[in-house]
Amino acid sequence: MNKISSLFLLVSLWAAAAAAQPVPDRDYVRVGEVLFRKACTASFTLTNKDSRPCRIDRIEPSCGCVQSRVSSYHIPAGGTATVYLTYDARFLGVFYKEAAVYFEGRPEPLWLTMEGRVVKEPMQVECDLPVDMGNVRLSTDNVEFDYVGEDERPVAQITVANMEHSNYTPRLMQLPPYLKADFLPDVLRGGQRGVILLTLDSRKLSDYGLFQTSVYLSRYPNDLAGKDNEIRVSAVLCPSVRNLTAEQLAQAPVMRLSQENVALVNTGKKNLKGEVVITNVGLSPLHFNRFQAFNPGVQAVLDKTELQPGVSAKLKLIVNPDIVKTSKAEPRLMLITDDPRRTVQIINISLK
Repeated sequence: MNKISSLFLLVSLWAAAAAAQPVPDRDYVRVGEVLFRKACTASFTLTNKDSRPCRIDRIEPSCGCVQSRVSSYHIPAGGTATVYLTYDARFLGVFYKEAAVYFEGRPEPLWLTMEGRVVKEPMQVECDLPVDMGNVRLSTDNVEFDYVGEDERPVAQITVANMEHSNYTPRLMQLPPYLKADFLPDVLRGGQRGVILLTLDSRKLSDYGLFQTSVYLSRYPNDLAGKDNEIRVSAVLCPSVRNLTAEQLAQAPVMRLSQENVALVNTGKKNLKGEVVITNVGLSPLHFNRFQAFNPGVQAVLDKTELQPGVSAKLKLIVNPDIVKTSKAEPRLMLITDDPRRTVQIINISLK
């Protein structure tokens, strides 16, 4: 009975050792654009987290166009080995290649995958489409509709590229009533580019001033909204300028700013401070109906809502550089006044 128990224990220990399989740092690599007939290589590092050594038996690529090699077939306990897959890039278009890595004592392989797109000339995707959302890339994730008049319907365009090998249907989630999205084409093939057309219906905005919202790009079926697929959208609705006579314009308020572009030096302090002097050089009182910041890291304080002719006021700016950097919105401030020549005034803020 003791011999049987000992034999069972040895078999169990052998099975446990055989069951050990190294863990890859990644099992999927997107190599991006590859030049025609220029071989590309993807690497995968395998770590043996078991207390016993293991050995790679063989590597079987999915086709003859992929060559494999490994830095070491023997992986000691706690050690690593690197598997390299090289694709010959002899065919144009999107490719999806796999390789099965078999280990001694294990019937099931570890699958490693590389994906990319073979092109005749590089399309400079990273420059043209800097926003990476995984399986898709965008030209921007921040859309701004500036100086929109009443009853206007401006259109913004976002270029989108499908970086996968399979078809992709772009959709936007959580669209507010004043935004409409169209997709051209409706379905993107692997490696294909298209556009998202965002139309703003200013008639559905409730008031003058700044409107900010987030919409979310659906990257796959049942995708969820999150920071990694967020697109920020802002709009500034301007009051309509009445048809004033020359005499009325001569008597109207006139706003003058000491500066419209404020450059602040980042000294490492939590808050940076700036100042803009606003003067009414017109003949009637100047009223500030609203001022709003585009970026949550920008705050403004103005101690007056009305300026008599010839009077000045100081607009104090308080900027948190850490918050400014984490937001997609530009650090800008918007003033809405009853100056008929500039009902909306934007103050741009930059950090050096």
